Amino acid sequence: MELYQVLIYAVTYVGLVATFFYMLNLRAYYKRKDLPKEAEDKTVSILIPAYNEEDSIERTIESALAIDYPKERLEIIVVDDGSKDGTYNLAKKYESSKKFHVRVFTKENGGKGSALNLGISKAKNDIIISMDADTSVNKDAVKKMVAHFYSDDVMSVTPSMGVVKPKSLWQRVQHIEYYTGNFLRKSFAIVNSIHITPGAFSAYRKSFFEKYGGYEVGNITEDLEIALRIQKHDYIIENAAEAVVYTIPPRRFRELLVQRRRWYIGLAKNLYRYRELFGFRKGILGTIVLPLATLSILFTVVLTFYMVIKTISQVQSDINLLTSINFNIGNLITTGSFLTKNFFSTLFYNTFTNPIFILGLIFILFITFYLRFARKNMKFREGVRINTIIFIFLYAILYTFWWVVSLIYLAVNKKVGWGHK
Repeated sequence: MELYQVLIYAVTYVGLVATFFYMLNLRAYYKRKDLPKEAEDKTVSILIPAYNEEDSIERTIESALAIDYPKERLEIIVVDDGSKDGTYNLAKKYESSKKFHVRVFTKENGGKGSALNLGISKAKNDIIISMDADTSVNKDAVKKMVAHFYSDDVMSVTPSMGVVKPKSLWQRVQHIEYYTGNFLRKSFAIVNSIHITPGAFSAYRKSFFEKYGGYEVGNITEDLEIALRIQKHDYIIENAAEAVVYTIPPRRFRELLVQRRRWYIGLAKNLYRYRELFGFRKGILGTIVLPLATLSILFTVVLTFYMVIKTISQVQSDINLLTSINFNIGNLITTGSFLTKNFFSTLFYNTFTNPIFILGLIFILFITFYLRFARKNMKFREGVRINTIIFIFLYAILYTFWWVVSLIYLAVNKKVGWGHK
């Protein structure tokens, strides 16, 4: 048995075990009768850190102002992180509104973490929600998220994430990626194993920041670090799958690469820093979720890299063989010829007996199920067929490329900045 076949069977086994485990947990969760729906019993502060966001800051504030939540229990705090454009002035005009409670602050540029920490220090309410300046929110999102703070041990609640009108090839890939991620986030929440709280619109108890400190300034994935810190102190991170938030993802390949490089390097560094979360003491998080996440990265990168090299080598070998026998394409397309029948029968056999084909079918089934879950909870109506096809053919290669680049940066200890959110 070749190396790639061993890897395929290993990936398939790990993927099937993990997915069925999550599906069973999800089924048990939705059979409960006491699921929280909506609540308005807590005061909420929405923090919007912004740096050079004059093109989107007004739209973001308007989205926050349109949220259906008692206005006397909701405040919006905009923190301009030393922008060099008109962000501060555009945001400042909302302070004059008597209908809404909006406050705007400015500071020297110090990064998203420091901007959020200033916002936390100014916040007066129980629940802190971080909202990126390129984010829009469904009106009922806050009510649905607040309902999940059903216990004092719940320190964070995450939403479902979507993409705003994907247009470029890379945005279409992210479109499906975000939808599939919503299934995993809910599945993780059921067994208290969420280890990343998206920066776009995650909610936290202010008391956690007061007790354990604010965002870690200088950490390139500050939202991930906060999630691991919450898990370290044995609190709960919930997910409100019906609370829907939309973000504008990177449009160009380089922007996307810079973002993923930051995400993956931040993930690797923070997981190593919080390596105590691996093991039996942390239950399902430490024994199943984090080990499977790590193994899936390793298997996917090695398998995809190996298959690309093997495919290129095989194509080169086939071309050399055909050239050596003076192959004529005209003979192949002659209807009924022996060569034609032999060619297509061989192609058919090699395709349907190849483990890669079986793995691909399983992958497509998973994607279909994940998208059905997202459609049910997010109630999106747009068609996703073309984007799904693009995702199926491109994502594994892109994912491997992002990780290879990230590992190279880690190996040479090259500094990585924030880049795109």
